[in-house]
Formats: sequence, C-alpha cells, structure tokens
Amino acid sequence: MYPYQNTTTKKLQNELWKDIPGYEGYYQVSSLGRIRSLDRIIPHPRLYQQTVKGRILKQKAVKDFNTHIGDTMISLQVALALESSAHYHNVRRLVYMAFRKKINFKKDGLYVINKDGDGYNNRVSNLALVSKSREQRRSIDTGRQNFEYMKTVDRSSWKKNTSRRIAVNQYSLNGKLLRKFSSIREAGELTRIDAKGISNAAKGFYNGVWSGYRWRFPVR
Repeated sequence: MYPYQNTTTKKLQNELWKDIPGYEGYYQVSSLGRIRSLDRIIPHPRLYQQTVKGRILKQKAVKDFNTHIGDTMISLQVALALESSAHYHNVRRLVYMAFRKKINFKKDGLYVINKDGDGYNNRVSNLALVSKSREQRRSIDTGRQNFEYMKTVDRSSWKKNTSRRIAVNQYSLNGKLLRKFSSIREAGELTRIDAKGISNAAKGFYNGVWSGYRWRFPVR
C-alpha cells in the first residue's frame, strides 16, 4: 500500500505535515504524499455555524498511456476547494512546494519528477526538480519519447497553430469533448494548465495528452 491510499487520520511513521502554499489554514500536505483538510467552521442554515472535521483526501490517478513503449505514466491529482471554487492540483508539486521550494511552474519552466519513475510514490525524498529540457532528455533516454517521427511530420500548419488566438478543445482521455476554448491562452488561464503544454499536445506532442487531458485544434 502506498501512503496516499491510507485515508485514516492517524499519523504514519516518519510523517510530517505542512501547510499547502495558497491554502494555509485549509489544507496540508505530508512528507509521504498525503493530503488532508483541516478542521473548520462553516455556515449552517439552522445552527448558524457548524464545525467540520478534517479528513484525508482521496487522490485521483491520471494515467497517460505511452503508445511508443506500451507503458503508462501515473500522475496523482487532488481537488482543493477555496471560496466555493475547486481546482485539481498535481500532488507531487504540492509536496515539493511545501517541503522544498515554492515555484511558479509556468514562469520558471521547471518540472517535479519522481526519481524512481513511480508516479504513486510522492514521498518528498523521491522528488526532484528538473528543467523542461532535462525532463525531455530523460523521457528520450528511458524510451518514453521518440522524435524520429518528426522527420516525416507535415509542419505546414504549425505557424498558425502556435498563435494563442487559435481555438483549442479539451477532451477526456476517453475522447469525450469537455470544453471548447477560443484560444490557448484562455484554456491555460481557465484550467490553470500550462498553455505551452496545451499547445504542444494539440500539435501532436506527448501523444496529444497534457496534464491528464487530450487537446486538439478544431477541424476547420
């Protein structure tokens, strides 16, 4: 059993807890990769206010199947709500920011990876911060990406597709259309997902998948 699968509130061996940046007083993350909500008081229509006990949150495993090597990459995500607005977050990023260093991933262009390649193992000791180029190099070295196909790819439409004003559609991994966006910038801002990653996925990189979703440019 991985630590995140243990949803009991009992502290695990060698487990430390810290506030999640931006969610102080609401959520905490542990050094073993667990996420918990804190005790809080909420409005109640009859009792005026009610105390809600904190709990260990369940995490969702987002699977990105790699057709090149027939393997699946795992990314654990968790939904955090603040002021009636909920957003999914990559758990390994939350762990790293709380215990190592707070980073603006969009501006810094850095990635948090699992040292052993196991996406279920988000212990802080198993995480490392790398640049995008190093992450891509790592993917190539481990056989997860193969850029040989780029030699035969038709790039004639790429110039117009790199514009952030080009519309893009968001799909589930099963191919279900979820949302339509008028631009890549809008998609990034509303989903809080890296716009450059969305653009590259829509072009065909990463097997068309980025941050747990499939991205495609609308057929004209």
